[in-house]
Amino acid sequence: MKTEISSGGVVVYKGKTQWYVLLLKDMNDTWTFPKGLIEKAEKPEDAAIREIQEEVGITGLKLLTHLTPIQYFYQRNGKIKKIVHYFMFQSKIRARPTVQKEEGIRSARWVGIDEAIGMVGYRETNVSLLEETQKAITQGLAL
Repeated sequence: MKTEISSGGVVVYKGKTQWYVLLLKDMNDTWTFPKGLIEKAEKPEDAAIREIQEEVGITGLKLLTHLTPIQYFYQRNGKIKKIVHYFMFQSKIRARPTVQKEEGIRSARWVGIDEAIGMVGYRETNVSLLEETQKAITQGLAL
C-alpha cells in the first residue's frame, strides 16, 4: 500500500468580537483547510506555509503549534494511506484569499470558528482539528 505524507494549516485571525478561521472549498465542493504533499527535504511546517500561500494566497503567518496529525485511507489506483501534519497559524490581518483554481479550489473565506465547526466537511478529522484549535486559543496560544 502506498503512503502519502502531506502538511496543512489551520489559519486563525482574531477579530474584534470573535476568532476567524480560513476555510477553502476543494474540488469535492467541501469546506476544508489548505494542505498538500511535502516536497523532498522540506520540513512539514515549511510545506504547510507553502501550501497555504499557494492555495489561498495568505502570507506573513506566525506558527503557533503543531496540531494532532490525522490519518485516513482513500482510493486512487489502489488503496492509499494518507498522513497529514497540521499546524495552527495566526494571521495578523484578514487578507482576502486568492484561490489556486488549477488545483480545483473553488473559493476560500474567513469564517467565525463556531460557524466553521458546523460547515466544515470531512467531519471525522476536521472537527477535531477545529476543537483543538479552539482549545489552543482559550489556553492563550494565539493573541
